[in-house]
Amino acid sequence: MAQTLAPTAAPAPASAPSLSRYAGLIGTVLLVVFLAAFPHVVTSSYYIHLVVVIAIYAILILGLDIVVGYTGQVSLGHAGLFGVGAYGAAVLFLHFKLGLWWGILAGIGVTSAFGVLLAVPALRVTGPYLAMVTLAFGTIVQIFINELTPLTNGPLGITLPPARVLDFSLIGMQAPWGAAGRKLEFYYLTCIALLGTILVVNRVVRSPFGRAFEALRDSPIACDCMGVSVYRYKVYAFVISAALAGLAGALFAWSERYVAPNSYGFELTVLFLLAVTMGGRKSRAGPIIGAAIIVMMPNILADIALVRIMAGVIAAIALVVGVLAFLRRQDNRFAILVPVALCLAFFPATLALESVTDFRLTVFGLMILFVVYYLPDGIVGFVREKIPALRPAHTAEGTRVQAEGAALSVQSGRGGADPLLKVEQALMQFGGLKALAGVDLTVRPGTIHGLIGPNGSGKSTMMNVLTGIYKPTAGSVTLARADGSTRLDGRTPSEIAASGVARTFQNVQLFREMTALENVLVGLHHSFRGNIFDAILGTPRRKREEREQRARAMSILDFVGLGSLAQVEARNLPYGKQRLLEIGRALALDPVLLLLDEPAAGLTAPDIAELTTIIRKIRDAGITVILIEHHMDVVMGLCDRVSVLDFGHKIAEGSAREVQQDPKVVEAYLGSPVGDEETTHA
Repeated sequence: MAQTLAPTAAPAPASAPSLSRYAGLIGTVLLVVFLAAFPHVVTSSYYIHLVVVIAIYAILILGLDIVVGYTGQVSLGHAGLFGVGAYGAAVLFLHFKLGLWWGILAGIGVTSAFGVLLAVPALRVTGPYLAMVTLAFGTIVQIFINELTPLTNGPLGITLPPARVLDFSLIGMQAPWGAAGRKLEFYYLTCIALLGTILVVNRVVRSPFGRAFEALRDSPIACDCMGVSVYRYKVYAFVISAALAGLAGALFAWSERYVAPNSYGFELTVLFLLAVTMGGRKSRAGPIIGAAIIVMMPNILADIALVRIMAGVIAAIALVVGVLAFLRRQDNRFAILVPVALCLAFFPATLALESVTDFRLTVFGLMILFVVYYLPDGIVGFVREKIPALRPAHTAEGTRVQAEGAALSVQSGRGGADPLLKVEQALMQFGGLKALAGVDLTVRPGTIHGLIGPNGSGKSTMMNVLTGIYKPTAGSVTLARADGSTRLDGRTPSEIAASGVARTFQNVQLFREMTALENVLVGLHHSFRGNIFDAILGTPRRKREEREQRARAMSILDFVGLGSLAQVEARNLPYGKQRLLEIGRALALDPVLLLLDEPAAGLTAPDIAELTTIIRKIRDAGITVILIEHHMDVVMGLCDRVSVLDFGHKIAEGSAREVQQDPKVVEAYLGSPVGDEETTHA
């Protein structure tokens, strides 16, 4: 039977107008005006072509940012995907004489297919292993293109004719904008593709898919335990990114009118990675700035005189910054010594060289290292830090969603004396160590069941077994719901979360760069029924679901007392509020069983009092709670029944008072047996 508990809504603060709400719109308008006016102001075909290449690279880097910036994965295979898209369009013309539009469709389709083939095995590994796998893919693609001569024309490449964007001759007409306008058709097509890509990426990253991408970057374990499959959403992100790389590749082939295997090598991979890191991740302006840098950089490095001038200017600025830092005794004055010294050393190095073209990979690599260490959020991130008005709108003070509906809506497990959760002979063995040694646990519905024991007794291991993070060596875990019993052992964390089991963590596992509201929306991910096409197209269903779930998320935040902090990033919340937010996010799963792993750890007395009140409300709403806690006053005041673990064995079980007086429990905590008179005061 569904049970609901509505929150007491906090008064909404007054909405404060902020430039950050309109920064994106202003930026888009400026970009459209610039792209529309540029070829009429600067008529040189060379500079028009340069803008076309920047726009094409920006399309790819916007897609790469989904993988690198949002999901936190390092891909070195996008140059290969870029080449696949280019050759998909070129091969279609070479063998079938199909033009630009068919080439674009082929580039997107073929590259998406390659993206799936690469992502399915590659994304099972992480970190440097993923980088190596994707780098190997790029190398294999280059060799494949070079060797498959009957299909790709091998090392000779493929030459394409001028692109026909709109062929008016098919209807017996001349282009209404004349010969001069015909030359700009491809330019405007590329600009439209860039603007369309920005729109698509915006819609995806602001949808449940985008929140899932960010969540799996910040905490993959918590993401899985919120019912969001980390592996599946990594694949989604990679395939979307691959499709955009294919679009960029097809446009690039028709822009350059020539494709060859050596055009898509390792150097291009380094350039793409430099662009996404230097421009700024998780933004639309960052990839465009990064694309402009990497397109202009080779031309700048080819002119040694210009390089020397730039090196001199950089050295002078670095010297001024360093001197001012020491004169003002800034806290970071010693930290900036290394970048200042490098900038100063770069100037005499350029004077000693006749050319830096041969050292361009070294220059690119040093730039990446510099950005990663000293400008981790890129140019856009640095500017946002210095100019708060340009920060994303969700951080604006006063922004608030109106809470609507019930905070909790729970379907209880089987009623009566039947247990909601039954653990039988759970064994969790790590080599020769038995963290759990045949533990039995029975949890009744609608109760708060305490799980206590000294450090290292197996409490958190039991929590990880119940939520699928660990697969038990032996034994069974069964959850009884109104629609039947479900075996949890052997299931993935996301499957167990979908079954109605939610949890918090001993060490807080929030999605740190997301707001409190967005954290709860990740917990509500199961409530969204829209697919990726709903997100891209912005369908009415997508908008309706987003509006409804945001209102529900606000109700949950009000329930845990965080309604006024909805738009604050999780990393900026006080520690006690972070604990409450983690509980609120878990409640968003609509669980029948809530596992709380030391929720009072590190909290002050007022925070603990607030926490115990919330836990009682959760129990009163019909949600069963398993509570791991070292604060005995919290355990004694809340728990209906308590189980005690010691070295992986269950040594006692009963009411809180019975367990408190059990000699085995006292011995486990104090290390030696005590008399009955002493145990009554333990």
